[in-house]
Amino acid sequence: MRNVLYLGIAAALAGCSSQTPHPQGGYGPARGRGQLFISPMGEPFRASLKPGAAQDLWFAGADTDGDGRITMAEFQHDATRFFAVLDRGKDGEIDPDDIAYYENVLAPEIRVASGGRGPRSEGGGRSRGGRGRGGGGSGGQGMQFGNGDSKKGATAVHERIGAARYGFFDLPEPVIAADADLNRGIDSGEFAKAAATRFAALDRNHDGALTHGELPRAGGETWRNGSDEPTAPPPERREP
Repeated sequence: MRNVLYLGIAAALAGCSSQTPHPQGGYGPARGRGQLFISPMGEPFRASLKPGAAQDLWFAGADTDGDGRITMAEFQHDATRFFAVLDRGKDGEIDPDDIAYYENVLAPEIRVASGGRGPRSEGGGRSRGGRGRGGGGSGGQGMQFGNGDSKKGATAVHERIGAARYGFFDLPEPVIAADADLNRGIDSGEFAKAAATRFAALDRNHDGALTHGELPRAGGETWRNGSDEPTAPPPERREP
């Protein structure tokens, strides 16, 4: 009887160890180590597989029809889905408490030391990021956008910090950057407008869809167009 019991326990343990954990894609606290990709709208994806696997997780999820292309409609759908994840109070706005949850629980890797100045929003103004209910206090403050007219400013533009180290855009805190009116909250309209801006920046050939080969290398150098809006670099050249 005892031998039968031992065999049963051993079989159960073997079954547990054979299960492969699913790579985390932006839901719940960060667990373990591995590759990190921050999507264009700020969602964290993690995968300890081959290089590019975390980015592929985002692409596969956003490409809802599986045709290898992310259309504007699919990109906006992906943004709307993540907005719902961030809007934990379901009040139609990502408020400072939601931002704190995003920065401290969902994507703690994007936090940087506070420089006393908030990151610019995509509307061109500077957000009021602060600690506590100020929203996103550690989400990449002190980052200068656009073309700096001083040596220090120019250096800051190329120093990728916060989420910029893991994504396509030089946006240290991509969720706060969507706060166009700087009222310390992001509604669905602002998030959708930011999604449209970021999709246009990534759609380098202006065909209305994004493909794997068209997208830049995450965390790589970005190009700027002289404005405060993010501009993605051109796709990497591939040998035939």
